[in-house]
Amino acid sequence: MKKIMGVCMAAVLLLSGCGEMKVMEVPELIKPVSVDMDTAPVVKMDLSGVIAYSAQIVPNVEELSFLSSGSINSMNVSIGDKVKAGQLLATLSASSAKAKNLRSEIKTLKEQNDDRNKQGQYDIAMLEENMKELRRQLAKEKNSSRIKKIKRQIESEKMDVKIAEEKLLQQKELQQLEIRQKESELAEAEKSVKGAELHSPINGEVIGTAGGSGYMVQGGDTIIQVANMEKPRVRTVFVSSAMIAKANRCIAVIDGKEYEIEIEGQELSREEIERGKGLPEFSWFDFKDEHVSAEVGSSAAVELHTDSVKDALVVPVNALFGSGEEKYVYLVEGDAKIKTAVTAGTKTDAYVQLVSGVKEGDVVYVES
Repeated sequence: MKKIMGVCMAAVLLLSGCGEMKVMEVPELIKPVSVDMDTAPVVKMDLSGVIAYSAQIVPNVEELSFLSSGSINSMNVSIGDKVKAGQLLATLSASSAKAKNLRSEIKTLKEQNDDRNKQGQYDIAMLEENMKELRRQLAKEKNSSRIKKIKRQIESEKMDVKIAEEKLLQQKELQQLEIRQKESELAEAEKSVKGAELHSPINGEVIGTAGGSGYMVQGGDTIIQVANMEKPRVRTVFVSSAMIAKANRCIAVIDGKEYEIEIEGQELSREEIERGKGLPEFSWFDFKDEHVSAEVGSSAAVELHTDSVKDALVVPVNALFGSGEEKYVYLVEGDAKIKTAVTAGTKTDAYVQLVSGVKEGDVVYVES
């Protein structure tokens, strides 16, 4: 090394003695390399970015609410109770008197309508019988003036029958309209009564209740939570739909085993945004496979794989240096490492893709 330095100094002095010094451009990127140095080759592999979230295995939970507001009449379960699908869990104070009265009104109306319609039909039958009698008289009558009179009476009876039939038809239409209106009111009343009952949709365990008898609730608010311990799902901190959209694969890693999962949709509605409701606290994922070896309460990891690249040129992440847009590696050539500008692409915890600046087989310096 001293010999090399001496030669360089002599060359500089010689140039100075000529009266005009010429400056030689020495590459800035060549640096001496120590004897012990970690290196790695530039290789090709399929690469994808991975964003990981800590997760927990939780049960599938049904959140139950009343359709209408009111006070709780009875809370039939407590936290920890095992329940069956269809079991009545709670009731809301709601009077069924309106529905009962409407049923009675409809029944009475139908009976009255039947009587009125029978009377109308009887009146028509009497008019038709009168016409038959007049026709019999007409057949026997010989007197011309009497014949004319009977014919006028027959025509009058015909008109009366027609009017009576139209009246009966209108009467039935009005009756049907009234009955339909009452039945519509009854359906609403029965819906209100039905909405005052909470039934379990699944076999499960009660893990949450709100209040007890007399507690005021709003329609749509969660009153009881029932967990299906045999149907696990995955919970993480909130993951936006934009982040999910970037992922081409979404998995849960449990005890080293990978399971395909999909996120439950949970975008905010316009009404929620207008009310100033913030982002959800958690995101939930469902397993695509029905048979999963996952115990409720255990830990997991959710991985979103993004930006997949086939046959990417990659190096270890600690072989890449620089900040911002200026990225570089040190190519190892003999006893020197040469600073080389590169363009970085997809990055994982272990590897980074180099889009330009290197070729397969190049050896790079890896910072230990």
